[in-house]
Amino acid sequence: MIDVSVEFPGPTPQLVVDDAERAIRFYREAFGADELVRNHAPDGRIMHCELLLCGGRLLVIDDFEPDQVRSPARLGGTTVRLHLYVSDVDRVYAGALAAGAESVMAPEDAFWGDRYAIVRDPHGHQWSIATPREDLSVSDLEARGDAWSLTRDLEERS
Repeated sequence: MIDVSVEFPGPTPQLVVDDAERAIRFYREAFGADELVRNHAPDGRIMHCELLLCGGRLLVIDDFEPDQVRSPARLGGTTVRLHLYVSDVDRVYAGALAAGAESVMAPEDAFWGDRYAIVRDPHGHQWSIATPREDLSVSDLEARGDAWSLTRDLEERS
């Protein structure tokens, strides 16, 4: 029997996309995902694909009617942003753009101590990618967050 606590140690995202074949290629090229298993529906669409990505599982499926879960293309947006910690955010960001992602936020040094960026994959899902730069205490993190929030508020008022 499979020990699911080892194979799937926590929440496992299942992404619904408008073209699973193309999405899987993108996740391989952009983020180095490894495909573990794939099942097709009778019409050839992908009804289950497991990818190993940064030590975690990502499930990718084609958009099927009448399933209530929609791809970002059919929904007109997304309700989730996936997050990856990587060793070099600038390299991964550039690779994601080269593989077809769109920049939402270029890499920058964030107040919480990470170098951080956001991309939108060709299927509408957003990915935040980060490289830890500083190991902050909770009090330092809270103080920096408060200072950042105050600065943003002042910028918006002016």
